[in-house]
Amino acid sequence: MPVESWLNPEEVPDLAARATAMIDAALTGSGLTREAYWFAVRKGYNTPYNDPPRKRAAPAQPNAVPSPLGEAVEPVTAPVAVIAAQAAEARAI
Repeated sequence: MPVESWLNPEEVPDLAARATAMIDAALTGSGLTREAYWFAVRKGYNTPYNDPPRKRAAPAQPNAVPSPLGEAVEPVTAPVAVIAAQAAEARAI
């Protein structure tokens, strides 16, 4: 039996008046206006049941490593023979 058949068209105005009176009685003394009440009803009706997916956090940026205080140290250059030996070893693997 469809829900619409439960109501007779003649009963609708009386039911609407009773519902309005019940809402007005509930709002009396609460400090809410009808507009605020219906805004809350619409917001609750239109709010999804599930929380929205979380946005992914930006990946952590590495902290800058402070340079040691004092004089800058010149990088040590490797002899050409050592570099060539490491390259040959890497190719052999």
